[in-house]
Amino acid sequence: MSDKIVSTSTYIAVLAILLVLTVLTVGVSFLPLPPIGHVIAGLTIAALKASLVVLVFMHAMHSPRLTWCVIVACIVWLLIMFSLTYSDYLTRGSLPQMPGH
Repeated sequence: MSDKIVSTSTYIAVLAILLVLTVLTVGVSFLPLPPIGHVIAGLTIAALKASLVVLVFMHAMHSPRLTWCVIVACIVWLLIMFSLTYSDYLTRGSLPQMPGH
């Protein structure tokens, strides 16, 4: 199996993008947004940074299809876990006998 060699300039460009996204994360934290706005912005920026790391630094961009299947399965599992956690959070106040539980 021949490996595709990624150039050093690609690594430096991705590093620069990751640093810009980190500064953007800090900048967004100072904006007067509602709490859900901070969560959405933070998760979006984190997803972008994680995607760059997986695609470039973990060489998933040039990986076989089985690796892509595993990546997709992990993303689906993560979305399931987020949706279950969020549904639990949304239904916390629906039991009047047990406030806060």
